[in-house]
Amino acid sequence: MTDSSLAGQRVLVTGAATGIGRATAEYLVEQGARVFGIGLDGAEGRSVHAGRAPSLVFRETDLTREADVRAAVAEARQALGGLDGVVNCAGVYTTGKRLEELSDEEWDLTIAVNLTAIFRVCRATLPLLREAGGGSVVNIGSVHAVSTVPGVPVYAATKAAVVGLSRQMALDYAVDFIRVNAVLVGSVATRMTLDGLDEAGGAEAIGLTFRRNAIARIADPREIATSIGFLLSDAASFVTGSALLADGGLTARLL
Repeated sequence: MTDSSLAGQRVLVTGAATGIGRATAEYLVEQGARVFGIGLDGAEGRSVHAGRAPSLVFRETDLTREADVRAAVAEARQALGGLDGVVNCAGVYTTGKRLEELSDEEWDLTIAVNLTAIFRVCRATLPLLREAGGGSVVNIGSVHAVSTVPGVPVYAATKAAVVGLSRQMALDYAVDFIRVNAVLVGSVATRMTLDGLDEAGGAEAIGLTFRRNAIARIADPREIATSIGFLLSDAASFVTGSALLADGGLTARLL
């Protein structure tokens, strides 16, 4: 099924080389959107681009470098002629350590990718959305913003901050007809999640994750992509400042 309101949209997607970002870029192109993807893994990014040009363009970008972000947004503007939507998917997961065990480098990198990159991407792209007469920003958060587990202090902190930032931006930019929402994801079959589960105990950790979800499995990245597509589409025209849970019922469970 296609969403005609996504056809012709011009969307910047971060983290577009792998995982949720890749699935989102591919899904949006299928819906008729034009996508400018940015991410750190150039080889994976080029494989996303292969066969989808000119609807999907990829640029290798280090989101921890402000100059790289500005250059990528300028290139996106030139390639697409402007922007109607922005999806911030890039993220890193630091696990297995309590706060006092974290190094400054681990703390700084997680904040740089999970939070500061969203700030920089939005700062550079919001003027383009305003020029287009409005648009939509979707920031990928996590269930760790509202209900977390031991050993992920900096990850949980950044994801809670993403929710707060998204809500605040929704208030500031409603006057410009720009909607801003977050998607709080649970366990998704991405490289980052699967590597984390492997570190936590492999098959046993995966089995426990399955049992904790009301829907007894983890999500395919495309299932998150369709939720993102909804928030970008006209079907969500009255939705802003929200934190949409896409977690398979994980946070609905008390025990």
